Amino acid sequence: HTHTHTHTKYMYNPVTQEENAIVHLFALEHRYYGKSYPEFPDNSSPVSNENLQYLSSRQAIHDVATFIQYANGHYILNDGNPTKWVTFGGSYPGMVSAWSRYKFPNLVHAAVSNSSPVQAQLDFPEYNNHVAKDLGYDVVGGSAECLDIVSRGHEEIGELLSAEGEEKEGGYEKVAELFHVCNGAEPFYKDVKNKNMFLGDGVIYIPAQGNDPSCGSDGSLCNIANLCDAIIEEYSQSGSAMESLAAIAKRQSYRDCTEVDWHGTLQYLSSDAARRDGVRSWIWQTCNEFGFYQTCEHDSSCPYGKGYHAIEQDLEICEVAFGVPPEEVKANVEKSLQYYGGWDMDGSRIMFANGDVDPWAELSITGGKGSEDLPTVWVKGASHHFWTHALKDTDGEAIEDARLVIHGQVMEWLVEEDEKSGSEVDKNTNTQVFDDVEPLAESYVTE
Repeated sequence: HTHTHTHTKYMYNPVTQEENAIVHLFALEHRYYGKSYPEFPDNSSPVSNENLQYLSSRQAIHDVATFIQYANGHYILNDGNPTKWVTFGGSYPGMVSAWSRYKFPNLVHAAVSNSSPVQAQLDFPEYNNHVAKDLGYDVVGGSAECLDIVSRGHEEIGELLSAEGEEKEGGYEKVAELFHVCNGAEPFYKDVKNKNMFLGDGVIYIPAQGNDPSCGSDGSLCNIANLCDAIIEEYSQSGSAMESLAAIAKRQSYRDCTEVDWHGTLQYLSSDAARRDGVRSWIWQTCNEFGFYQTCEHDSSCPYGKGYHAIEQDLEICEVAFGVPPEEVKANVEKSLQYYGGWDMDGSRIMFANGDVDPWAELSITGGKGSEDLPTVWVKGASHHFWTHALKDTDGEAIEDARLVIHGQVMEWLVEEDEKSGSEVDKNTNTQVFDDVEPLAESYVTE
């Protein structure tokens, strides 16, 4: 599928304004996402375990290479002259962008990789540690008080859910009533894993990854500033951290009750229904390539229920829903690191841009972390590849500056000649900070 995409138009417009610039923009849809699910002769589900074998990032970068070769042969892109291709993406597409250049430098001239966690990692406690930091980050409206209320609220819930003897029943009932748990306290009695899923990923939604400072003029809790203001206001009225979280959870909910059913979750993730929004496809990739499991352990600074989300929870999903046992998941992550290099990838003409509000930045190349031979941009006050979103009048100076430096780097690279095998890696160790206050294979199947 090729089409222009809103999230990349900001790069397109200024480039076309350059003198004598001929720019063509193609947006590729990743296999097994959106409308790009393969059809199989027996009409079986494309997201069955057997049919998902053709889904991997390695397949994806070969798809990119195949498309470039096809486009070079079927379109007149540069008045018949050789075309310089620049890949661009944010989040996982940012990973694909970087890896396409890294593995196919003969086809991809340069790459921009936004908010891309290229360091595959099985257990990723740093994600929720970063969420805690965001709750206390005054640049985006967080505060120490907000973080304290969220953390203490989860501790109070944990104390009630871990109660024994005569206090057990009262604790379960109180939590179930406060948070409108479907079927009351029954799920907590039924399976300890229900308690884990309820508390280990938080009883409220914290928009750290998707923080948008411009949203919420209507008072909605769509960014950290609005959320923290509401949490502190609720606490000032109730004096209870737990009850404050319950009030916030109610405001965020669009259902009559909160479903807490670990067994049901496993059943859903094992079914074709989980094709929706690419959920089953992505979790397959985490089990077979990346890990990225956002745990909340006792020794972390996670603001949720510490000790209620261990790595075993995610490994159970891999084994039950996809038939991938724990040891194989661990081996798959190591294979990805060996294949792509992680923080140690030694490519050239790849720019990494990250926002300091984004938890995924913990596994990206940022200048202070990962290869020092690749140019990086650090955008203060910005969440997950926020500068790639559609332009808004409310975009701050840091976002606008990031776009300009990415554009400038791409234009600089476009005047360079295509590298041949054995060419030297670019040497650019400066991280710019913006502060606002193999031969192509016909097919590849992951072993």
